Amino acid sequence: MSKVKQEDKPLKIKEKAVLNNYFLHFNGTRAWMEVHPKSSYDAARSSAAEFLAKPNVAAEIERRMSLVQMSADEALQLNADIARGDIGQVMDVSSVGFNLDMEKAQKLGLTKLIKRVKQKTTTYIAKKESEEDREVTDLEIELYPADAAIERVLKVHGRLTQKIDLTSGGEKIDGVIRIVVHDDSKDANGT
Repeated sequence: MSKVKQEDKPLKIKEKAVLNNYFLHFNGTRAWMEVHPKSSYDAARSSAAEFLAKPNVAAEIERRMSLVQMSADEALQLNADIARGDIGQVMDVSSVGFNLDMEKAQKLGLTKLIKRVKQKTTTYIAKKESEEDREVTDLEIELYPADAAIERVLKVHGRLTQKIDLTSGGEKIDGVIRIVVHDDSKDANGT
């Protein structure tokens, strides 16, 4: 007969309910009281603390958090992608302008480079029969700044540091340290 590791032990129905409520507001006491309404506040606080410390519950919390939480490596990779990103791969450039193929950008995973897109279509109705109606589409795209992404990557790797002088206002600091002590025990007459 093999023993099940504590962190692999399946959660019971009420335990799952407490955990689901916990993920709604990240308050263990409140989550416990929602599933166990007859419990006093102090009892719920104690029970919730014990419950959340169980190895199988802690493992389930970690598992669920890993599904939604961005890791440091993932954040660094996203910054590297922004720094290296080339929107030119999805641009069709001609002598009169360019077209941007958003479907291709999506397929190539380049939409993460885009911070903001603004599209405005204006229809001009012809005023004379000899003229034609026309539509003008303005497309404005703002990308995440590659230089800022590069700076963040360099900071993580310790290749970029900022030296900030918070004490001397840029003046040279001499090697003498002066300590001034005020004696507040004396009155105005010095006694």
